[in-house]
Amino acid sequence: MIRIAPLFAGLALVSASSVMAQDTKDKETKPAAEAAAPAAGATAELKAGSFTFKAPAGWKAKAEPRQMSAGGFTTAGKDGAAGLEADFYHFGAGGGGGVDANVTRWQRQFEPGEDGKAPEVAREELTFGEHKALLVTIKGTFLSGPVMSPKKTPMPGYAMLGAILGSKEGDVFVKVTGPEATVEAARADVKKMIEAAYAK
Repeated sequence: MIRIAPLFAGLALVSASSVMAQDTKDKETKPAAEAAAPAAGATAELKAGSFTFKAPAGWKAKAEPRQMSAGGFTTAGKDGAAGLEADFYHFGAGGGGGVDANVTRWQRQFEPGEDGKAPEVAREELTFGEHKALLVTIKGTFLSGPVMSPKKTPMPGYAMLGAILGSKEGDVFVKVTGPEATVEAARADVKKMIEAAYAK
């Protein structure tokens, strides 16, 4: 019995170490989106650069954020229509390209018109105290799909609200897409969300 006891103690230590190692591994491999999921009834928030964005009422955090994004929100559609998708991007100071480069990139996510030209871009400068942000609106047939994939799904009658928020930590890019009427109905909420992000 005296010789067996150390053996059992050794086995117990090995077993405990294995459990701890597996627990640590599980924590390391747990998706960030899942780890940051809000509790039931809580308002979804996400951080991109120096900004924290609070989801408007009825919006929820994306279970699977888009490639290269800091995260996103979604809304449910009504009467069988598609809902909204809001994606947030931050590439660090000096990253992501300038304002015009990103606006051009967003234009190219829509099919050209019959004249072969990209859809028009309506620009609106938003001012919140000493801070400014650019909000653009693009309408047409949106080409939905992964950023790097050549396969896109044409979505006619869509619109995009694209916002560029400047900061010392690098610009943050917000892209809200969905059916034109749904996007227009959410315009005021998007502006409030951006204003609140600057206030934090």
